[in-house]
Amino acid sequence: MTPEELRRRLLDLVGTRRPAQFADLSGDDLAKLDRMAAQHRLQPLLHHQHRAHPDLPPVLAEAWSAAFRCQALLALSQRAELERTVTLLRAGGFAPLALKGAWLHRFAYPHPALRPLRDIDLLLDPASVIPAFAFLEAAGYQLIEVPELPLPELVRTDKHLPPLLSPGGTVVELHHHLWEPDGRLDHASPAAIDAEVRAGAVMDEDGLAYPAPIDMLAHLIAHAVYSHRLDCGPLLLADIDFLLRARPIDWARFWVRAGTEGWSSGARLVLSLVEHYRSAVRIEWHDHKPVPDALLNDAALLLLQDLDRRQSAGFLASLQRRGWQGLRDRVTGRRRVAAGPAVRREMASAGGFIGWAGSRWRRTAGDLVRRDTRKQARALARLSAWLDHPRD
Repeated sequence: MTPEELRRRLLDLVGTRRPAQFADLSGDDLAKLDRMAAQHRLQPLLHHQHRAHPDLPPVLAEAWSAAFRCQALLALSQRAELERTVTLLRAGGFAPLALKGAWLHRFAYPHPALRPLRDIDLLLDPASVIPAFAFLEAAGYQLIEVPELPLPELVRTDKHLPPLLSPGGTVVELHHHLWEPDGRLDHASPAAIDAEVRAGAVMDEDGLAYPAPIDMLAHLIAHAVYSHRLDCGPLLLADIDFLLRARPIDWARFWVRAGTEGWSSGARLVLSLVEHYRSAVRIEWHDHKPVPDALLNDAALLLLQDLDRRQSAGFLASLQRRGWQGLRDRVTGRRRVAAGPAVRREMASAGGFIGWAGSRWRRTAGDLVRRDTRKQARALARLSAWLDHPRD
C-alpha cells in the first residue's frame, strides 16, 4: 500500500463507521501501520476497538495488547502525579485548572489506558504562572531544557512555560493561555477566553477543577486546528466522541460562542471530521454546514501527517502563507505577536544563529526533496488560508 492508503486505513480503524479490514495488508504494511499507531498513541484504543476482530493479525494483536497493558500502569502513575501536583500548587496558594486528557482519560473514555497522556497540562492565570513555575522548581520539579526566551516573554508570546519533569517522572506544562496569542501563527488565533474559562470551571468528583464541557470542547477544537494544524493526531476524533457521550452540550450556545470568539471555522472542520469517522457522535449543526470535501480530505491526512517532517513542511507553508517574512521569521527564530514587539529565541544551545540556521536549512532541504513533504506543506497552507477566509 502507498503511505496515503495506509494513513486512510489507520483512520478507518480509529473510526467506527466502516468495518475493519486487515486481510489485504502485507507484513510490511502491518509493520508500517503499527509504527504510525505507536507514533500517534493509538495502540491502546485500537486494542479496545478491534481485540475481538476475527481477522486481527497476531502481530498487531500482540503489539496493541502490550501497549494497552503498559499504558494502564502508566495511567495510574500519571493520575497520582496529577493529584500530587495540583495538591502542591493549591497548598502554595495557586488555583490550577486541569486540561484535556487529565479529564478525558478519567471521566470520558471507557478505560484510562485508552487515552495516553504525553504530559499533564494545567492552566493558571498569567500573573501567577511564573511564581507557580518557581514554586514547583523549589519542590523538586526539574527543567527539561533551557527556555528559548525569558519567562516573561514566553507569557506574552506563547501559551505555556517550558515543561517540567515531576519527581515521579511525569512531564508537567503550566499554561497561561489556552492557545497562542494572535499574530503568532500563519493564521489568526481565536479570541482569548482564558479568564472566562477559569471563572466557569467545574469541580468534578475527584476534587480537581476542569473547564466546563463547552469550554473543554472549544479548547480541544482550537488546540487541534489553530495551534497544531491537526498534528495532534486522530485521538482528537475519539476525544470529542467520548466527551459528547459523557456530557451534554448546549449546541445553540456553542455556535454563538464559536462565532463571537472566532473559532467557528475550526469547529466546523473538526466536528466534520468527527462525524465522518465516528458513528455514535451526535452533532447539532443548526444553520452551520460541514466543510467542503476537498478540505475534509486535506484535514484527514493532516491528522496523520509525518511528525518527523512537520517542521520542514511548516517552513514551506509559512513561505506560501506569509511570503519571505514568514520564512525569515522561522529561520532567524523571531517570534511575533499582534500585541508588542517581536522577540528572538535563544540559539546559543544550538550553536548560535549560524549553526542553528545551517542545520535547519540542511534538514529542510533534504525533507523538501520529498514529494509528500511538499504535499503536506501545501495542505497546511490551504488549511491556514481557509481558517482565515472560510469558503463553503
